[in-house]
Amino acid sequence: MLVLKKVYAVAHTHWDFEWYFSRQEARVQFIFHMDDVFKALAENKLEYYMLDGQMAIVDDYLKTCPEKRATLEKYVKAGRLFVGPWYTQIDEMVTLGESAVRNLRLGLKASRKLGKSTKVGYLPDSFGQSKDMPKIYNGFGIKDAVFWRGLPADQKVRYFYWTSEDGSKVLTANIKNGYYAGVDLVEKDNFKELMQNISTDTNVEDLVLPIGGDQRAVDFNLKKRLKLANRELAGEYEIIESNYPEYFNALEQNGVLPELSGEFIDPSVSKIHRGIYSSRYDLKQIYDELEQLMIYQVEPLSAISRQQGMEVKQGLIDEVWQIIAKGQAHDSSGGSNSDKTNRDIYNRAVEAQQLARSLKDYLLRKLSVSVKNGDDLFLWNPLPMSVDEVRELEVSTTTPSFEIISQDGKIGFDLIEQKQCNAATLRRNPAEMDNEYYYVSRIAMRVQIKATDWTSFRIKEGTAGKEILAASVTNEIQNEKYQIEFENGQLNITDKLNHCTYTNALSFEDGGDEGDTYDYSPAYKDWIINLGFANATITTKAGKQTQIMLLEGTWHVPYDLQERAAKKSNGAITYRIKLQLDQGGDLIKFKMNVNNQVLDHRLRLVMNTGVKAQNTFADTQFGVAQRPVIDPKMDNWQAIGYREEPTALRPMLHFANVHDREKSFSFITAGMREFQAIGDQFDKLAVTLFRGVGFLGRPDLKRRPGDASGLVMKSVATPDSQLMGEQSFQGAIVITHDWDPRQLQCMHLQVSQSGLYYQRQVINRFTTPLQYFAVNELANEVKHRPIVKINNLKVTLSSFQTSVDQTGYELRLYNPTQQTVANPGNLQFTQNVNVSLMDLKGEVQQTVANAVKNYSLPKFKPGEIRTIGLFPIGEIIGGD
Repeated sequence: MLVLKKVYAVAHTHWDFEWYFSRQEARVQFIFHMDDVFKALAENKLEYYMLDGQMAIVDDYLKTCPEKRATLEKYVKAGRLFVGPWYTQIDEMVTLGESAVRNLRLGLKASRKLGKSTKVGYLPDSFGQSKDMPKIYNGFGIKDAVFWRGLPADQKVRYFYWTSEDGSKVLTANIKNGYYAGVDLVEKDNFKELMQNISTDTNVEDLVLPIGGDQRAVDFNLKKRLKLANRELAGEYEIIESNYPEYFNALEQNGVLPELSGEFIDPSVSKIHRGIYSSRYDLKQIYDELEQLMIYQVEPLSAISRQQGMEVKQGLIDEVWQIIAKGQAHDSSGGSNSDKTNRDIYNRAVEAQQLARSLKDYLLRKLSVSVKNGDDLFLWNPLPMSVDEVRELEVSTTTPSFEIISQDGKIGFDLIEQKQCNAATLRRNPAEMDNEYYYVSRIAMRVQIKATDWTSFRIKEGTAGKEILAASVTNEIQNEKYQIEFENGQLNITDKLNHCTYTNALSFEDGGDEGDTYDYSPAYKDWIINLGFANATITTKAGKQTQIMLLEGTWHVPYDLQERAAKKSNGAITYRIKLQLDQGGDLIKFKMNVNNQVLDHRLRLVMNTGVKAQNTFADTQFGVAQRPVIDPKMDNWQAIGYREEPTALRPMLHFANVHDREKSFSFITAGMREFQAIGDQFDKLAVTLFRGVGFLGRPDLKRRPGDASGLVMKSVATPDSQLMGEQSFQGAIVITHDWDPRQLQCMHLQVSQSGLYYQRQVINRFTTPLQYFAVNELANEVKHRPIVKINNLKVTLSSFQTSVDQTGYELRLYNPTQQTVANPGNLQFTQNVNVSLMDLKGEVQQTVANAVKNYSLPKFKPGEIRTIGLFPIGEIIGGD
């Protein structure tokens, strides 16, 4: 007997926040689009309508049309207009977990203000799906999800439960035919063919049909088209107007559905665009810096400031996160946009950077000047783990020589560099200026700071001089763990603890890129050049706290694709590489500056790992992904209909790793998002520094045959995406015996803690943009009053901030491994604290301890995220 299948037609718009058009241009279109939406709902031409699951476009609309709020609220509250839960639709593979959490918080908060939020994890166009999304969604009480791209064709399913390692799961609709599939119902009469297309790979009786498209106009004739279709399909299908919550309620009744887990980044059904991991590095760098600044400095510093009696400026923090979220919208974060749009994205980041840096600077200053112990120099540790490391900082003194004094005596430091400045009033003739000289010195010193606390020192001027670190006569640097030697034009690294030397450990690779902003693709006539240091100038400096190696030179490579085809090298990339080893440090710190004067190419850092890798490892939003070094479909991808070559270009957020039983080799990144295991034995780790291309989309690429991505009928030149000029890169190399993702994340935290100091002085009034202006001390003296210390931490710190209601603190930890962690650590407090478990919204779910000064963390399930609320009892602000 033929079973009647019910098809739930969901009218929606897919509204790119920005793309080849700017945000401003899209806003104009959206204002008039909403007139049509309201008209269709008012006249009952549509029963329901979905505004693409993101609130940023609605926020922009209401700023321009505040008089429309009441109408918007009316339809949202009536359950006819669906908004949220996202603030912007993210590209999951290049967005940090904490950023995803903040994005959903902002989206849920904004949509609830309109009356109701759509509880569906809706990402219909993201270029790949992160393995961590089910647990992120569940943390917000979201049980259903919709996506399109990434599910492999050999997974013959459309509807399933998507699970995470911790047991989280979401009922998922994979819209295999795209978010625009239902447009055919409106524009064509091939109803049976359409039903057959959306019925493949499933036995369920309830199907979903999204009807909408990119900035598509409202379909006022939808009811008429449904009536026509139902007449033709009578007895086989019934199509009804519906919405996603209603659909998932029906789907849940369809009996046992399959379960799938993991990430979905396969290009067999739709393009996945792995090239976005490295497209527009400049955007990824500045937004990565913003994320680190907010998560690991501004938010935890704000928590400390609250503990010391200051009001947390949550509105300012949210404003920065809104800008970050807009920069991480689908397409925006990938950089697959016109130049004018990418300039807008970058300029917004600069605005957010100024806000975040100024907030950090103000907090450091306000807290430091409110300490009354007679010291001058204050270093802060806003994280809940103690610090014992070498840090670099700048101090200003009236004399070139000085000492740094602690309560225990003189502190050793290295004077890395020093410059003389004049604080006198400017004159047209500098010779007429008064002599008000002072000295700005960059120093490296070892510091120990307790968790969520500070330490301070006194600067004594005019003492016996300390020499600036001079160039060494040797071509090597070393500390207790590593030795780096420059010999015969190459760099060799020795792991002194494991007695292993990596010859030619670091080099670079330059190759053509005849792709576009969506995808890297090798030049049709490529010439890959291995770049070394045969003609480099080398300088080494050795101090007691740190040792530095500088490599400077110029690489000559093809200027453009024509030169590359002819194997000519008239283009130039000048470079300056800094490798640094700190006393007692586990990191080989890496900094690099290049001046790129070359078109259509990709520059990669290549590291000789000594590991014959079969898989690579990289962190995900709240976990780790293990991926093969070569895709099993690589040999026949075109024959089996893949939409693009499944090249093993892999995404990373904080680190990339390869390891075997004897060694683990990792790269910690600060903005670079793409890596690949290369070499005949896959024993080299290549990190893409940047790639330059000149078009938004190109047709017929080697890696992606067929139509251009994005716009198939118009070529959009993007000369800015060539990234000509100065670019900077930063990261670290870590070589250990054992593979430990938790340890790597701790090392990443260490890299993120620069600049957390303040010097109380009057000679240099321009250490920060706000230093020129006077501030008052706090009413109560700032004293040592740590909030929390985590002892013996065996899981990963994700974030530490004030609670949503500002009455306590929120600590988020997660287990990145596939194993249960039986003894994850202990929380220690200086006063009695109530401890609660929270969801990712920041809402208390359960109180687990009352009035305690110690709390042992219960075991963590594999992959578990846990948010812990800390609520101090009877706080005395500013006291001991």
